Amino acid sequence: MRVLHTADWHLGDFKGPELNGVNLRGEATISCIDEMIKNVEHEELDLALISGDIFHRAEVWQGRSHREVLQARKRILELSKIAKTVIVMRGTPNHDSAEAFEELKAHFELTENVHIVTTPQVINCGDVDVAVLPGFDRGVFRAKFPGLSKEEENEVFTNELSNIVMMLRAQCTAKRNILMAHYTVPGCNTESGQEMQLTNFEPIIRQDTLRSADFDLVALGHIHRPQQLPFLRNAFYSGAVNTLNFNDEGQDRGYWVHNVPVDGDVASVFTKLSAALQFKTLNLDNEAITQINQGNMAVITENVEDMIVRVRYSCTYENNKALNKIGLENYLYDKKALWVAEIMADKIGELVDRNSLSQATDPEENLRKYLDEKYMEFSEEKKQELIIKARPIIQQAEASTSLSANSGTFTPISIEVKNYRNYAEETFDFSNISFCTINGVNGAGKSSLFMDAIVDCLFEEPREGDLTGWIRKDGDARSGSIIFTFSIGDKTYRVTRTRARSGKGTLNLSEFVSGEWINRSAEKYKDTQDIIIRTLGMDSMTLKSCALIMQDQYGLFLEAKKEDRMAILGSLLGLSIYDAMMKLSGEQAKIY
Repeated sequence: MRVLHTADWHLGDFKGPELNGVNLRGEATISCIDEMIKNVEHEELDLALISGDIFHRAEVWQGRSHREVLQARKRILELSKIAKTVIVMRGTPNHDSAEAFEELKAHFELTENVHIVTTPQVINCGDVDVAVLPGFDRGVFRAKFPGLSKEEENEVFTNELSNIVMMLRAQCTAKRNILMAHYTVPGCNTESGQEMQLTNFEPIIRQDTLRSADFDLVALGHIHRPQQLPFLRNAFYSGAVNTLNFNDEGQDRGYWVHNVPVDGDVASVFTKLSAALQFKTLNLDNEAITQINQGNMAVITENVEDMIVRVRYSCTYENNKALNKIGLENYLYDKKALWVAEIMADKIGELVDRNSLSQATDPEENLRKYLDEKYMEFSEEKKQELIIKARPIIQQAEASTSLSANSGTFTPISIEVKNYRNYAEETFDFSNISFCTINGVNGAGKSSLFMDAIVDCLFEEPREGDLTGWIRKDGDARSGSIIFTFSIGDKTYRVTRTRARSGKGTLNLSEFVSGEWINRSAEKYKDTQDIIIRTLGMDSMTLKSCALIMQDQYGLFLEAKKEDRMAILGSLLGLSIYDAMMKLSGEQAKIY
């Protein structure tokens, strides 16, 4: 038995060029399908399996939807004249709408050898049973399993898919059996333009389910890269018939023809489609951009004829400003590019002389540059006079910010809590952890230990606003403590904060030097808090904007007021000395 296996036609219009009102990318997809049909005209096919995503977009205006259904109908009808049986399966609802498939069903209602399938079922084709598992609408499952969270849904739906696969297999009674499905099988090569979502993000068909079902052939759709799954017997993704985006660059597009004998292994041949579009990325460096800016467009030597092209480049800030993107785009069209999708910078300014950047300038030198640029009419004597007057302020500001000179990566080492929120006593060591995920049910205390405790220890900012709010609600818990150990660059610090129900607490900052903890605290609580902030080089807002992204506060920096954003950036860039100078200058101005 010879079986044509194709999927992911994605009929419809795409962003790109048009000619006489016709979308050229959409036409290229039709050309791919027509090429495939022409290739199999003399294959003596027994089965033609189209494993979902016939259409590109489910939600389109009525006229266009009707046009795309007719385009699909014409190709399915042609296949029905070549193959003894054609089975067309619905894919994911965001591509294959229920309405479009109802229209297709109506078109083929009287065509006996064409099956338009939207629900799981087994279709007998003589010596072969075909088990069909189309994509589904989550609403159907949500009606059956109400009230599930997103993660619970995916687990429940995956289990349900396993049950359906095994149920379909039990219904197969012919000598050979085939599974058609439109889902992800974990372990497949997912490099493609589609948005990849695996176990935790979408329902899947598990490998062990397919091994247990042991179909003679598994004809899959959904993943756009054509492939045979190496870990399963006779399981294939046909891939999309046309190249869809730049993540598919360099990939083949085509279809499978499987020979399924009565006994023995399946023999499969993949055929490439020459009508598939080619995508090409041109990567240009600073030297190439310099040449282009000088009018030498011929620095681009790659062939781009009939291709969809994008340009990614890295250059200096000055070269980027001088780049004539329209001229570059026109040059690529002169070289017969089908469409220039984008011209986008990857990196700007990275090629600046790093030695000059490493030579940090001090505030006095910056003041001189400011006077030279903004007050050129001032004499050298006047400028020097102003610099001399500024020196006491600069020195005082430098002294007040001397403890914030730490640089390097902020790295947590350990967190210890006692009578903190719902924890009686707990310790977590971050050492030797480069990446991890913390999982648990809501209310288990994940955020309390790994977010709130750190912020409360460094700044004491309980969510409740009450300084006693973080002490565990237990009659025996009269006080609580948090100890957070961290490093900044090559220096290691420990902050210990205690709090009693009476409201009184203690605060200590220590530095680990030569094998022992050295006190870095001030006598007063408030002064110690200021030292901690200077040691960190950031306040609470800055920490939560870049170092510890708090739950439900992902947009904290973007949503902050302009002055708060400027303060955060100033803290990150080490510009706090200028704030100190401004305050000191203001105080001096009041005196005089």
